[in-house]
Amino acid sequence: MQRVIWIGTVEISFTDSQGPSGAKPKPAFTVVTTWASSSDEYAQKCRRMLEGYGWNLLGVEKAEPVPEDAEYSEEVEDMLERTRNNPNAIIYGTFHTYPVM
Repeated sequence: MQRVIWIGTVEISFTDSQGPSGAKPKPAFTVVTTWASSSDEYAQKCRRMLEGYGWNLLGVEKAEPVPEDAEYSEEVEDMLERTRNNPNAIIYGTFHTYPVM
């Protein structure tokens, strides 16, 4: 299968005491762009990247090849451009957290 740029939303659990920007460990989500040939390859690449930081992948949602006619925010368009220019790229965006109940 041909490799194309995929985009999806991943849910993360921070296992270290700092998390991004000194935040306390808690679940978060972010958008990730990378080259892949399937949803399984996309998820595996996300998992490896996150584990490199000591974080855990909790889940992947809405992972799909980037549609040619899609319009995204400025941040995501920048991520896509960086991914297009690097066949080894795994680019993640801003982390969004939500309260733990």
